[in-house]
Amino acid sequence: MAGPLPVAIRFSVRRRDGEAYDVIHIFNGSRDKVFSARCERGLVSSFLERLEGLSIRRSSSGKTLYLDGEGALGAMRRLVILAGCRQCTKSARKAIDLAEAVLSIGEYELIFWSSKMLEAYEFRGFWDVCRTARAFRVLYRID
Repeated sequence: MAGPLPVAIRFSVRRRDGEAYDVIHIFNGSRDKVFSARCERGLVSSFLERLEGLSIRRSSSGKTLYLDGEGALGAMRRLVILAGCRQCTKSARKAIDLAEAVLSIGEYELIFWSSKMLEAYEFRGFWDVCRTARAFRVLYRID
């Protein structure tokens, strides 16, 4: 019997008012989209390289990353928190501090914050994700 399907992360570029920006789409193992947010590809790539217990494969087009291994679910949760907070943060310096904070949180905090972000995204939309991101940033003293 085969193992669980890998977590998929797909990047796209959107344009608004003549400005292009990266959007990240996170899919769970059964290929259901669980989260989308405005987040830079470079930030995501460098963040994923710092995680342990994770195997990263790229699609032939380079637009999709597949996460396998023991740490794939934890990586997905950390990425949801990072992307949700990043889309509501303007400063690039704060984005680096944010990545450090997301890497440092424990398993219980990880489950709590990722479930809060996913619930906000699924039921209430962008502004509630930003409200949850603000709570995270205040609690971990990023602002």
